Amino acid sequence: MHHVPPEEWPVFTAELRRVVKPGGVALIFEHNPYNFVTRRVVSSCVFDKNAILLKPGETRALLKEAGFTKVETRYILTVPAANPALQIVDRLFGRLPLGAQYYALGIA
Repeated sequence: MHHVPPEEWPVFTAELRRVVKPGGVALIFEHNPYNFVTRRVVSSCVFDKNAILLKPGETRALLKEAGFTKVETRYILTVPAANPALQIVDRLFGRLPLGAQYYALGIA
């Protein structure tokens, strides 16, 4: 969504809600604007030149306004978290804004 102009975010999430079947899951992966390394990488990346990073609270609010329920966000620390130890780390620290990315989830 960071490539979608901010004034179009509500339209984007409304369309997302429209196409997800009732009971289906919408999942948005975004860069974490609270992570200074992520901000640095995005600001120096050519194809992210016009990117506007969304804060997790903004993404949650947009999903709720579009009609999604059980909306939540988690930070992603390890990708992929295939190793059981890394899965534990992600579960324990996923609520802290440490990871380079986060995901927002909503149920249609």
